[in-house]
Amino acid sequence: MKNAIQVAVKIDDKGRLTLPKRIRKDININPGDIFYLNYDAAKKQMQLNKAINPFDVLAGEALKEYKKGNAKKIEKLAK
Repeated sequence: MKNAIQVAVKIDDKGRLTLPKRIRKDININPGDIFYLNYDAAKKQMQLNKAINPFDVLAGEALKEYKKGNAKKIEKLAK
């Protein structure tokens, strides 16, 4: 990974770990966010990936198009 940093985190007695604040801020992690855990048993490695809501992505793209002036009235699309 380019520009990767490595930090040590400690697992508590309930199996939880705390991500450092600077990482939470950089990745925009908020309470309640969902992550997918990829685990490679052979290598004994895991990777966390933040889940992205596809509706949020679509809404963002629609907003960009609207700001560019590419929005169309729904009546025209229905014809």
